[in-house]
Amino acid sequence: MIGPLLLWLASSALAAEFASIPSRSFDRQVGATGVPARVTIPAFSISATEVTQAEFERVTGRNPAHYRGSKRPVENVSWWDAIRYCNRRSELERLRSCYDLSSGERDRSCDGYRLPTEDEWESARGAAAAQGANLGVAETRSVEPLMALVREKGTRDVASEAANANGVFDATGNVWEWCEDSFNAAPGIAPPFGIERTIRGGSFVSAPSRSRDYRASMLPDTRSRFTGFRVARSLPAAAIGAPAADWFRVYDTRPKGFETATGGLSRLAPEGLAAAGWPARRNELRAKWMKLLGEPSVKPPAPAVRLIAEFEEEDYRGRMLLLQVEPDFWEKIYVMIPRTASKKPLPVILTPYYDVDTPAGRNLGGRLYTPPGVRSFAYLAVKRGYIAIAIRWFGESYGERYQEAVANLNLRHPKWTGMGKWAWDAQRLVDYVGTMPEADPSRIGIVGQSLGGKMALYAAAFDDRIKAAVSSEGGIGLGFSNYEDYWYFGRFIKSADADQHELLGLIAPRSFLLIGGNSADSDKSWHYINEARSVYTLLGSPRNIGYFNHRTGHTPSPESVRLGMEWLDRFLDNR
Repeated sequence: MIGPLLLWLASSALAAEFASIPSRSFDRQVGATGVPARVTIPAFSISATEVTQAEFERVTGRNPAHYRGSKRPVENVSWWDAIRYCNRRSELERLRSCYDLSSGERDRSCDGYRLPTEDEWESARGAAAAQGANLGVAETRSVEPLMALVREKGTRDVASEAANANGVFDATGNVWEWCEDSFNAAPGIAPPFGIERTIRGGSFVSAPSRSRDYRASMLPDTRSRFTGFRVARSLPAAAIGAPAADWFRVYDTRPKGFETATGGLSRLAPEGLAAAGWPARRNELRAKWMKLLGEPSVKPPAPAVRLIAEFEEEDYRGRMLLLQVEPDFWEKIYVMIPRTASKKPLPVILTPYYDVDTPAGRNLGGRLYTPPGVRSFAYLAVKRGYIAIAIRWFGESYGERYQEAVANLNLRHPKWTGMGKWAWDAQRLVDYVGTMPEADPSRIGIVGQSLGGKMALYAAAFDDRIKAAVSSEGGIGLGFSNYEDYWYFGRFIKSADADQHELLGLIAPRSFLLIGGNSADSDKSWHYINEARSVYTLLGSPRNIGYFNHRTGHTPSPESVRLGMEWLDRFLDNR
């Protein structure tokens, strides 16, 4: 048993051997989509040196190293040995242990010792080339120089050379270092499923010509004389500090002349209306729009699905399902559940489009498929840790083509519009989400492009269970796109005393982001955002509505997609 004074002295001395690494953010492309994702690494601390043999023995009571020396790094330790050390050291210093030793999963709220993630390890290494690193030789034609290093050289004492700019020693060479992550050949936003763990940094036999890209992997139960580890700790939120930039600025940059202009749109909130009076005004607007949407001749069925096929992908498990949306009609959906799913229910992103293939970034045999790219919203969402659900639009399923689909809609439900049919189908999908044990029904978002942008707007307007919506280039004004086509409304909508800023009023104060490209949505779209902001302000949430115009055409830019996903992260508490 270590006495309190000895424990205090040991932990105080060890605290001085940690380097604090500031928070940093960078963009990383997600798969083959071309979309950057902003990765933010919160500030953390990391041991300035690799864990030494003396330190490992102090904590565990044993020294497994092959190249003996109290100040040399411990090696011959597996990934499991490393996380057991982390837990034991945390216990000795009366900190909360981080790892479940049966599964290897980390409690993200722990304050104890853990292995660094690969991104943290990269941050700690810094950009400068290693000076005086304990590396091998470039000779690859004869094995003798290599074996001489193995037999005669070995590791050396930690901190034998100067630290890098972050105060970290031996980030290159000496021993490879275990990282927490499962290995992925192309690092993604979150570690995907994998049976091997990442190692970084190289060892004393690694060729110096590769000193900047030492990255490999091993099975977590492997022990090697060439691999050790260092430890990290998360810093309290108070130590991280507030972000330097205002996150909302990019979503609220209004061009000259559009700072407050509303373009003659009707007032959503009459002058003098108080927040307490808004529900009555909202009910009035909702009743008006429900009349425009029309009504079906059936009642909502109970949530039900039929399984078509299951898919095992690197990053997620996919289920192709038919969702019952009417008593005699089922619609296709594709459910994507991340392999890194935690035991807690996950937030959900709905991704409506023509068919499910394009949002999924995968050819699933539908009518329309686009290779992975900026429209792969479901794939991008599952990479961020969401349950993603793509749903097909009725125009692709209710008949042979659009004309037959609309004819069937009119035959079945003569008082219903195409947009009314879509809003109904979206509600049935949300009903189903509420039955999924993996899903958190209090955190549902929706995102769509073009046709999908229209669908995202209408789904959010008529279902309060959707907490955050992103609509890209759908046309926020009725005159901005082809809403008069009969698969949406028909000619009558142009003469209706209505416009879609009223839908934004129905969404308030839930979050809504519009993305434009100077095609369907342009600077004139600010009129709609500005008028809707009066309601958001009335309800105390002026920053819950925003607009970003990438000005590059109808197809979303990679930056706009990144900003849309970050908007959803913020309002669905997925940061």
